[in-house]
Amino acid sequence: MVAGGSVTISNWPKKTTQVGNDFDGILQQMGASVERVGNDLVVSGTGTIQGVDIDLSTGGELTPVVAALAALAKSPSQIRGVAHLRGHETDRLKALVSEINSLGGDATETEDGMIIKPVKLHGGTWKTYEDHRMATAGAIIGLAVPGVEIEDISVTAKTIPEFVSLWEQMLKRNT
Repeated sequence: MVAGGSVTISNWPKKTTQVGNDFDGILQQMGASVERVGNDLVVSGTGTIQGVDIDLSTGGELTPVVAALAALAKSPSQIRGVAHLRGHETDRLKALVSEINSLGGDATETEDGMIIKPVKLHGGTWKTYEDHRMATAGAIIGLAVPGVEIEDISVTAKTIPEFVSLWEQMLKRNT
């Protein structure tokens, strides 16, 4: 979606109580083609991302990824219902706004979320705040913006111990 092309996620559950259950619909709203092939989920995109106006109150864990995609979108986005993210590993709202803006973005914190307006981003260091979701958000932006370096990608081990090797394998396949 970010760089164009397709990504296949093996063994994606048809239904789950996890917040990822809504993720395919969010990706579709943002312009991706999403289809199920057997037990896999195939996400395809052209590299053009549409902004969204979305309430993530029931899936706040998705906010960093949605914010990263929104920072790359061609139209504005508003993420609502996530004031509770101020109390996670870090104040994720403040951190996301700060890091998007540090790359030349136009993000503003609101009472319960953020507004992200489309602008061309530039490279720089994306701070992770020792937060695995901040690291993955930065990695997504780095797919589309040359020169983005993640301060400490190893924090992704909290949820995906093999994140770095999986990410590198994906990038090798697409070069």
